[in-house]
Amino acid sequence: MNCGPRMTELLITPLWARRVTVLLAALIALATLIPAQQLPDAPGTDKLHHAIAFGLLVLPMSFARPQQFWKYALYGIAFGIFIELTQPFVHRSGEVRDAIADGIGVALGCAIGVGLRRLSRR
Repeated sequence: MNCGPRMTELLITPLWARRVTVLLAALIALATLIPAQQLPDAPGTDKLHHAIAFGLLVLPMSFARPQQFWKYALYGIAFGIFIELTQPFVHRSGEVRDAIADGIGVALGCAIGVGLRRLSRR
């Protein structure tokens, strides 16, 4: 007997996924554009932090709209490049390797989001 939509579909609707994505984008922008000396120490490497942040950025929308993951991947990569190009204007150093780590995170986040959505529909 089908009692309606699954819990995961109620929790991760496109509207909520969009809200979470905007919040994450704002947090990423804040963390990457404030002076580096104001950032707290965190375990792991800078590149790992980039990959995790950008993976989390695209995960909600890739889960909510898996058929459009490529669009969110492009947005995520463009956002990462924009940040790296902007950092020199706020006395931070933009790095190509950071943009590559962002892209790796985006690819993993999209893959995880689409994969989790497929699993949730079984």
